[in-house]
Amino acid sequence: MTGPKLDTQRETAIQLVVLTLLADGVLASRELEALDRHGIPELLGVPRDALIQAVITHCRTLLERPARRDTVRLVDVERFEMLLDRISDPDLRLLVCRAMFVLTKADGTISHPEQTLLRNALTRWDLTLEAVRARPSPQE
Repeated sequence: MTGPKLDTQRETAIQLVVLTLLADGVLASRELEALDRHGIPELLGVPRDALIQAVITHCRTLLERPARRDTVRLVDVERFEMLLDRISDPDLRLLVCRAMFVLTKADGTISHPEQTLLRNALTRWDLTLEAVRARPSPQE
């Protein structure tokens, strides 16, 4: 990636969004449309290309894992929680949860894995669904 290096918390935000996009095992076109329609990369302060590249990289990583008897785990809750712990900025936490909420609803169904990720983020960061759904005030 060219340009200034993203800070660690924003890189982590990208990873959390990627895991949300792929949690149900399908990268739906409506999710990508929601990503653009709501300006999620811009709100998170990351280039759209960096986010899309992170999706590609994550998918390649899943595909390159050695063959195992069990299925590929798209949702690794322990890894997800570790990523949540890397973000300390309360404003970025709220933005990530808002992005997760928008993306999980984008295809019309919030799958069980998506519910799990969203619930874990809300709990870990002590946020309510009402706070996430609230529109930011002009002062924000």
